[in-house]
Amino acid sequence: MIADANREGFRVLRSEPALFAMELLWRWSFGLGLLALCFFAYAHLRQAVLLSDADQLALSEQDPFAVAEAAKNIVAEAMPLLLRTFAQIFSVASILWIASAALGRGIITRLIVRRFAADYGLTIAPNAPRWTTFAILMFARVLMLLILVIGYLGGAIIANLVSPPGQNILVSALIVFASLSVAAVAWSYVNWVLSLAPIFVVRDALSPVNSVVEAIAFIRRNYSRLTAISLWNGTARGVIATLISIAGISTAALRFALPPWAISALLALETLAYLVVSDVFLLARLAAYSSVAIRELTLSRELSANHSGTIAR
Repeated sequence: MIADANREGFRVLRSEPALFAMELLWRWSFGLGLLALCFFAYAHLRQAVLLSDADQLALSEQDPFAVAEAAKNIVAEAMPLLLRTFAQIFSVASILWIASAALGRGIITRLIVRRFAADYGLTIAPNAPRWTTFAILMFARVLMLLILVIGYLGGAIIANLVSPPGQNILVSALIVFASLSVAAVAWSYVNWVLSLAPIFVVRDALSPVNSVVEAIAFIRRNYSRLTAISLWNGTARGVIATLISIAGISTAALRFALPPWAISALLALETLAYLVVSDVFLLARLAAYSSVAIRELTLSRELSANHSGTIAR
């Protein structure tokens, strides 16, 4: 069942090449937009943050303590501007991600789920865009990033209560790490639920809240299958990332034998290769989850029909 779901995911990708093109389109559109925002913010900060002669002299010295002190002073002076800039980038990036993900992931999920339904001869909810529902789910995924922020701030507050600043840095760091780890686990589960919810929006025409409830129930019913799919997919991506990282290290080792432009080009190509392969596996994982959801509904209806037939006899 698990291996079949993974194979089914890649089968759909092979039979529908447009799916991968659309996945790259929405993901890379967001990525390029985010890069443009970061470059714009960097240019703005470069113009707004002015270095004094003393700061430039300290940064140019070989003394690491002088460099660290100068850097700390620069960051302290620029902190209000940095926070405003970060808030602006996050706001614009969130809107960009919600729009691109709701459109791209909505279309892709609809195509995948309806393709599996046709393959299994299953009648599902009528085909409809449902952009508002997808957008609400994507907004919820952005909002759930607050879990990580709350985890960090909560850990910092607890650390200050247990160990005042400057007394025991190790204890404070461990408390913050533990709090952030708990928050990361909670965020990971919530994000998993929200990533599965669009499947049930398409399959059952559910509202955002009902699709989340159904996704939670779906995970409970199929936890071992879904975990195995995720583990297999994540392991494969990890192996590929390791191989490409080794290739990147080998490329960097050639910096004395090749011109800088060649090294930069090779590193860029290796990075792009990983991004493309990662997108393929993420899309295949979504298809594998969709396969389990459709087969579960098919089996449920078959059992219901058999039960009704038994009662009729």
